[in-house]
Amino acid sequence: MPDTPIHTQHLALRNAYAAGDPLRCAVHHLNLANQMEAAGGEPPIALAHRVAGAVLLFQADGDLLPDALGNLAMSFVQYAPRKPPLPDDFDALVALVEQIEGVRFQEMTQQLSLDGGASGDEALHAVVGMARYMAAG
Repeated sequence: MPDTPIHTQHLALRNAYAAGDPLRCAVHHLNLANQMEAAGGEPPIALAHRVAGAVLLFQADGDLLPDALGNLAMSFVQYAPRKPPLPDDFDALVALVEQIEGVRFQEMTQQLSLDGGASGDEALHAVVGMARYMAAG
């Protein structure tokens, strides 16, 4: 896996988490999802990273949230009429994205919640709900 776009995104994601920058982490989760989809990676894991990026953008009030929601909605449409392979709950999302060494998604979402953002669970439900609404429209 070294020297592949996916490996590069894993490294970028680790570095962003080490720096404690939620917006950079969000972008790298989204980039990783794109790379995984392009390479034919496991859909549930790619989708989990797309959701994780949107959750962080939602919590941090990031400017890229509308784009992330639009891409998530397009992912949902690709699975229609079947249900997309979303994590069952926030803990399942954490388990999927924290498979990458150095990714401390739960810790970061907890910190953002303490800083006035929605909890990770609230952000997950909001993001999925908005993307579903966009996909239906």
